[in-house]
Amino acid sequence: MSGRRGGVVVPDRPGFGFDRRPGRTGIAGRDQLGRQGVINRDRFGRLGPRGNPLFTRPGWARLDRDRLGVVRDRWQDALVRHGGVRDFGHRDRWHRWGTGIRNGWWPHWRDRAHFWFTRDWWHHHRPFLHSGFWHPWHWNRFHDFGWGFWWGVPTWPVLSNWFAWPAATYWSAPVYYDYGAGGNVVYDNDYVYVNDVPVATPEEFAESAAALATVPPPPSEEVVQETDWMPLGTFALSTREGEAEPHWVVQLAVNKEGIISGTLYNTRTDEVRILQGRVDKETQRVAFRVENNEEIVMETGLYNLTQNDAPVLVHFGPDDYEQYLLVRLEAPEEQGKDQLPD
Repeated sequence: MSGRRGGVVVPDRPGFGFDRRPGRTGIAGRDQLGRQGVINRDRFGRLGPRGNPLFTRPGWARLDRDRLGVVRDRWQDALVRHGGVRDFGHRDRWHRWGTGIRNGWWPHWRDRAHFWFTRDWWHHHRPFLHSGFWHPWHWNRFHDFGWGFWWGVPTWPVLSNWFAWPAATYWSAPVYYDYGAGGNVVYDNDYVYVNDVPVATPEEFAESAAALATVPPPPSEEVVQETDWMPLGTFALSTREGEAEPHWVVQLAVNKEGIISGTLYNTRTDEVRILQGRVDKETQRVAFRVENNEEIVMETGLYNLTQNDAPVLVHFGPDDYEQYLLVRLEAPEEQGKDQLPD
């Protein structure tokens, strides 16, 4: 599923924050729109959270709280009516797509991946040094975890009982969100349907994802240090079926409050960007944003992230979207994992 309203497909997409545009310098003293005087520093001179655009909604996401509530209520109704799970038969397609990546691209990268997410790797790949902003939720802790942590595969029973909130009745049934014609999330006649229930206009749907993906900053570094994380795994992010050489790798984790944090790694440039978002405790919807890019919001389902192949809907603003796939990568062998290659 791809396109812009009216069926116009836009092939050239923003580079997830790696290709900075004019006016979006990310340097100290300016925000991501080039405005002066927004950055806040603490008494030690460190950049504060108000300077980080991840903590404020994108400019195109203007949906107010009442309308957000309406979208959520309609979504809950869609889940309750159909008992949460509807399998629409797209999984064969996602499996073929994902298997092509695992059998083709991944064997060429498996040796290099020995060095991803080691303590040395985290030390050399600090996104907040690139962006000039105070770190989001995870950065003080992620280098503390062992290498194997980031390749973990969560099971649904463990993951669904991980959170601090009581699970709703329909959480006993996982929801596999499947986007596009024949799926359970469909754009049709200027409306978006979930389980055949109209939940929002396309603009409202995208804006509600942006609101979910925009989380408040941690109240203190002590809270960050004490936060527990569960790994959701490491994935290749593929932008089209049959893609021979995807160059995006996504590493994700979730805390007990449902905050999603992780890293988007560009294997071509050896650069990283922070990912941050959260889980909607009412619908199992997951949305997250990319550091240094105000246009892009990605969404999927929590249960999707326990599977080998997770469809992802990527919003490029309020009226433009694409269907991508997160392809789970199995852990490489551990030898040589303690040091980066020369």
